[in-house]
Amino acid sequence: MKKFLLIVVATIMATGIAKAQNEDLKHEIGISYGVGLSTISDGIGHGIGSGIFDSMTGHKWDNDRRFGTLAAEYFYHLDNPKVAVGGIATFAQYGEDVLKKSNDEKIGKRTRNYISLMPSMKYYWLNKNYYGLYTKLAAGAMLLLDNQKDYTDNEKSNSSKAYFAFQVSAIGFEFGAKFRGFIEVGVGEQGIVLGGLKMKF
Repeated sequence: MKKFLLIVVATIMATGIAKAQNEDLKHEIGISYGVGLSTISDGIGHGIGSGIFDSMTGHKWDNDRRFGTLAAEYFYHLDNPKVAVGGIATFAQYGEDVLKKSNDEKIGKRTRNYISLMPSMKYYWLNKNYYGLYTKLAAGAMLLLDNQKDYTDNEKSNSSKAYFAFQVSAIGFEFGAKFRGFIEVGVGEQGIVLGGLKMKF
């Protein structure tokens, strides 16, 4: 009986220590990879531009290549255990070939790189020691770097534009202690579905 009581007391103390340690972990860094709809601010314009490009030049864009979205995050957990604030940096890439419409001859290529920086916040619906359920909102700026190469005359052209960037992750789930895995479902620069790893310290 004494042995049983000692085990119970030790378990309660260990749980209390673990809880206290987790509550002291205010900082969080993470990396993620996302797929699906991203770079929305540029997407509609690109679709319209593609139609104009096809009709006016006799060329077309084809053979899409999407890299997906890599992101790095930092959050600071406030004394209010439901709120964390921080920022997100993302990188995504989109490539395609330029073809002649008449015979599908490849005459060039185009690569578009998207880099965004967004202040962000998370609201936790559940925030436990070993798991959490949250919603994440972010808004900021995206830089589009457009690089094109023409094979016929071996010329290169570069341009850049700035766009509004955002991420709305309606549902995010994280699991673990100091090191946590997480998955999110939403829309924006990080993608529709994303997953990653984070560390709290």
